[in-house]
Amino acid sequence: MTIILGFIQLVIILSLAPFCIGLVRFFKARLQGRRGANPFLSYFSLATLMRKQMVISTNTTWVFRLVPYVVLGSTVVLAFILPLITFGYSSNLFVVAGILMIGAIFLVFGGIDSASAFGGMGASREMTISALLEPTIIITLAGFAVVTGTSDIGDMVAAQITIIQTPHIILSIGALIMIALSENKRYPIDNPSTHLELTMIHEAMVLEYSGPYLAMLEFASYIKITIFALLLSNIIWPSLFLLESVDFISIATIIILTIAKLIISMALLAFFESIITKIRLYRMQEYLTGAFLLGLAGLVIALITNTL
Repeated sequence: MTIILGFIQLVIILSLAPFCIGLVRFFKARLQGRRGANPFLSYFSLATLMRKQMVISTNTTWVFRLVPYVVLGSTVVLAFILPLITFGYSSNLFVVAGILMIGAIFLVFGGIDSASAFGGMGASREMTISALLEPTIIITLAGFAVVTGTSDIGDMVAAQITIIQTPHIILSIGALIMIALSENKRYPIDNPSTHLELTMIHEAMVLEYSGPYLAMLEFASYIKITIFALLLSNIIWPSLFLLESVDFISIATIIILTIAKLIISMALLAFFESIITKIRLYRMQEYLTGAFLLGLAGLVIALITNTL
């Protein structure tokens, strides 16, 4: 039954991921006084890329062609195992951190293997961020593990821990929000809608990709932001609104609730990105260090509280 629920969750996540990124663009446009594109435009954009011909440099190797499959595959695995719509299959915090890192490393390989100046620049910036981000992810999730008494993220969500019960958990939640913005290369870390040399990180690494390969990488980024939006929603607002049985009413209800969570999450993200600016490249370590210290503070206070 758990595997069936996992596949149902995967289908729903994959179906809603393009809509999720479309919502961000739509809400940002409205907040900036523009009409904005239809939120469903992302589906047509992916379909258009899938029909286009790929242009691949002769300087690339098999690594360049492997990267889209690994990056997309890693996000699909996360969409299957994490407690997003169901309670998850098996999502140990160290496994999740490792899968996130695999996708980041292979994306760096793709940027380097393209033998372009932009790809190498983006890869260098990505590794700098990842070196600071990976320990932050583990420390932050460890804070939740201490509070709930389990290292499985599904069990963390099922524990129904609230801020009222453990006020210090807000530190770990704050760190997780900062991690989500960094992992998805959103403001203030990166500007996903630009191709300027001074600001590119993610876009620099995928600049040499085209056609179906680019569609796969774009789809992977859509899935990742959907994953973090739902995971944060389930942690910040603990509820039993997760799928536990396979029947039409339960599935229809969970789809409606998931869409509601995504609309609220993307509206908040769009509002946040509309009121801040991207930080300078050489100040990113300050932001990531702040996230690390916030997660560490949550972990230390949780350990002290549990020993008293």
